[in-house]
Amino acid sequence: MDKRAGSAEGIGEEVRRYLGMGYRPVGIKFSQQPIEGDRPSKPIAFCRTVKDAALGKDLVVTPEDEDCPDAEVVLGFRQSRYVNVEPSIKDKIAAISVGPLQDADVVLLIVNAEQAMVLSFLLDGIHASFKGNISVCGEAAAKVYLDKEPNVSFLCQGARVYGEYDPSELMVALPYEVFLELPSKMNKFHALGQKAKAGLARLLLKLT
Repeated sequence: MDKRAGSAEGIGEEVRRYLGMGYRPVGIKFSQQPIEGDRPSKPIAFCRTVKDAALGKDLVVTPEDEDCPDAEVVLGFRQSRYVNVEPSIKDKIAAISVGPLQDADVVLLIVNAEQAMVLSFLLDGIHASFKGNISVCGEAAAKVYLDKEPNVSFLCQGARVYGEYDPSELMVALPYEVFLELPSKMNKFHALGQKAKAGLARLLLKLT
């Protein structure tokens, strides 16, 4: 376990406040073994599960809980026999923890364009790969889990309808290690900003 893992929830709150997010960051943990935890009362689309977790409802999702056929394949709950779906997890996944941040594989942030811009600045750029389908499950969760690189998704029609994401919302997905490094980057740029303000103040004093 990473020595910083114990503070993951605290980091999540720090990031939420720094960005001014209306939602909390959502941890995604893939497991080839069963996971204990509350499960959905009925089958539900993964994108909706993530939105619920962002609002505070942690869930454990199994193949029996997933209501979206595309997400079943993308998330590794089952393998497609006829079509090669990418990105998709080839390992057989038994359960996914959606919500808790500690020891997550991927952290999902529901943000607006300005908040995504700030994140890109903090991370010295994010290479976005998206095509407008299988977005939350594929472009965000599965792709970042497989590639270990941040990604931006502008979501898809399914997420907008079934997940009830607003038109202004998009998603930034981060590997867990990148997420844990955000506070140090936020502090660094805050300090630089303070120095810039102090320098400007000194310049103004000289001019007056």
